[in-house]
Amino acid sequence: MSSFDLFEFFRFLLTASATIYGLVRLIQFIWRWHGIDGTSAVGSAMLYHYFMVLLFRARFRRFLLDFIEIATLSLALLLLIDRHW
Repeated sequence: MSSFDLFEFFRFLLTASATIYGLVRLIQFIWRWHGIDGTSAVGSAMLYHYFMVLLFRARFRRFLLDFIEIATLSLALLLLIDRHW
């Protein structure tokens, strides 16, 4: 039987809470945009699709740059851990 590790428990709680928070925010975002699309006016629907395209274009570039930065820092951390062992 292994002993209780406080750090592992904290890491589990942090992961669970971040995952739940992210899912809740994603559902709220989708719900809001779906509510805007529910209008029957053609102009509003076209405006909604235009904004969606702009949103995906703007966010994808920022996400890609952040992803590259995170990947680089993770690689540096793995190299440091490897050199340490």
